[in-house]
Amino acid sequence: MSDCGNKVYEQKKYFAIALDPIHIGTGGYRIGRVDNTIVREPATGIPKIPGTTIEGVCRSYAFLRIMENGKLREELKKSGFNQQCAKGKVKKEGDRKIEPCGKCPVCITFGYTTDTRSLQAMALFSDARVLFFPVATMIGPVWVTCPMILKDAGIKDIPKLGDNSFIVPEGCEIKPPDGKLNFGWLLLNQDNKDSNKETNVDNWVYSEDDDQKKKLKDAIREEILKRITIVSDNLFATIVNSNLEVRTSVAIDPERGAAEEGALFTYEAIPRGTVFWFDVTYQNPRFYQIDSINGCNNTDLKRCIIETVKSGLSLFECLGLGGMSSRGFGRLRVLNLGDDDGNKK
Repeated sequence: MSDCGNKVYEQKKYFAIALDPIHIGTGGYRIGRVDNTIVREPATGIPKIPGTTIEGVCRSYAFLRIMENGKLREELKKSGFNQQCAKGKVKKEGDRKIEPCGKCPVCITFGYTTDTRSLQAMALFSDARVLFFPVATMIGPVWVTCPMILKDAGIKDIPKLGDNSFIVPEGCEIKPPDGKLNFGWLLLNQDNKDSNKETNVDNWVYSEDDDQKKKLKDAIREEILKRITIVSDNLFATIVNSNLEVRTSVAIDPERGAAEEGALFTYEAIPRGTVFWFDVTYQNPRFYQIDSINGCNNTDLKRCIIETVKSGLSLFECLGLGGMSSRGFGRLRVLNLGDDDGNKK
């Protein structure tokens, strides 16, 4: 990413892969196939990870990273760094008020509010949307996507295809038998060979706000890109929702050690191996009269904000996000955190 200089904002695109099933619940029970459903795009019905979830968890983990660094933690404490910096708002304990310091990297990056002052976040998070979705087929797992998703992610030169067919881009290694492939219960025909050759995964690039082109294969693992199939926009949501992970659990009565009556419930999750993309827009702190950030030795304040976000995102693959992270859910690896040019992990 280039230095934003006097630019008002700069945008960076991140890619991530689910290391565990991910459950971002809608917050209540629903009558339907499962009891606890996950958040979806209203228009398409495709599951997503809301930007509010990413921002909140990233803030909490960025705070933990500072707490982990004893020298930086003690330095920041001298100027008021405290637990409320992780929340960005005032806490009342009797007659005493505890306020976020408003000067540390966490407060500046994610924003804060007190009774007398407030600051908008310098890092703005978009929703994480599904880019490649893993599906079991007769020839093993493939990752499914569609033209609409690829275009939204900034990937161009995707050919048109029929509603009830799929294409295998050049550069992929999968060979559907007799030109047919099942996506779960759905059997589709491969589009004509000319359509398959119109796009090549090795040449796929994405762009950010400065139109800087970057190769997708530098961010996403080759074993995934070699097993891509493209289906129509109309079928993608159906395939995704038909292949979500659904689990059944039951509460245990602690007195009897047996299943509690009426406590059987089901819940759905985005499966392991799903690839997401999301944007983070970094505002220029100079436009908000911010001349310094405590604990930041870099004169480029935007760089301090980016590093704070990256420190939080780096813990997603260990501590996870969303529900049931203590029961095998939630870990998400952000793939291009290595540097601003994108390094595979």
